[in-house]
Amino acid sequence: MSRRSAIVLLMLNLSFGMLSRADEPAAAPAASAPAASAPATTEQIHLTVDRAIDYVQKECAAWLKTRKCAACHHVPMPIWALSEADRNGYSIDKKFLAETVDSLLGGREQLLASRIFPNPDETPDPRPQGRGLNMGLPFLAVAAHSLPALTEGQKQSLKLITEEILKKQQPDGSWEFFATLRRPPINESQSTDAAWIIMSLKGETGPDAPEAQRAALSKAMTWLDAAKPADLHQDKALKVLLGARAGQSREALQTTVDELLALQRADGGWSQTVPELKSDAFATGQTLYVLSLVGYTADRPEIKRAIDFLVATQQPDGTWPMISRSTPNGEPGSSKLLTPIYCASSSWATLGLSRLVPKKH
Repeated sequence: MSRRSAIVLLMLNLSFGMLSRADEPAAAPAASAPAASAPATTEQIHLTVDRAIDYVQKECAAWLKTRKCAACHHVPMPIWALSEADRNGYSIDKKFLAETVDSLLGGREQLLASRIFPNPDETPDPRPQGRGLNMGLPFLAVAAHSLPALTEGQKQSLKLITEEILKKQQPDGSWEFFATLRRPPINESQSTDAAWIIMSLKGETGPDAPEAQRAALSKAMTWLDAAKPADLHQDKALKVLLGARAGQSREALQTTVDELLALQRADGGWSQTVPELKSDAFATGQTLYVLSLVGYTADRPEIKRAIDFLVATQQPDGTWPMISRSTPNGEPGSSKLLTPIYCASSSWATLGLSRLVPKKH
């Protein structure tokens, strides 16, 4: 081949190579890490809690007015959240809180009117769930024990609730649970229900309590300790909550605490134990609250990230985006009414945030 022919061939090859590369998509530039949003300020956190308080007060009042039922998600959870927020320096409607508690627990008549306590003058519920315990009762008792003081009428109502709880306890120490009628995450499993019932009983079982009551509590705790682990996020959170309320040390609870911390998502939040669900305010607020009980503070990196998640995802009306998991007809997530999960999640977020970032009195 002549020198000139070789040069022409080389030029043709270069031209075809350039054309070929021109048809290929350009290489994407190296991805840079997304700019981190500024951490939430104390003022932003206070505003987030204030909005949540406003929502749960209004939603609780509206539910009682229209439904006339002390449902777990709409009454006990807000009572507890408002009481905690008040204790940590946030402004709440104290008159509303006091009147709501007394309207439910002020005496036997009020308790019967709550529609969560069985009325002996009415025909017993023939459905399977009639054999079980209405979980509104232990939730209401736990909420009531968060208050700074109780009237004599309220104390008597709590004793009636305790009697009903003991009446429905099964021989093995547990309480009946009907999976097809469950309302997760409020009533997620038999073990989460048992944890709430035990918290309720502990509030009423001092050294002077009847022996039968103390034995029933001991049997319930034995059952829960022996229950097969379900690996639910809420099982872990409630285990820490129960332990902290019982005075267990952080060291004694550290294994479960570490399991909870390992479940934290990249966005800073926690999710309920359903693979397809994203981080939400129910799981995140609940986790923050129980971690605060064992000494975790707002200046820890993992706690900061979770607080930032809640501040960034709250909606203008004081709620957080949530997906229903309740099963009124046995099909997961078949409920179309979202206010119960909104109210419960806003209550948990209020509990966690107000405790970790209190306002000055």
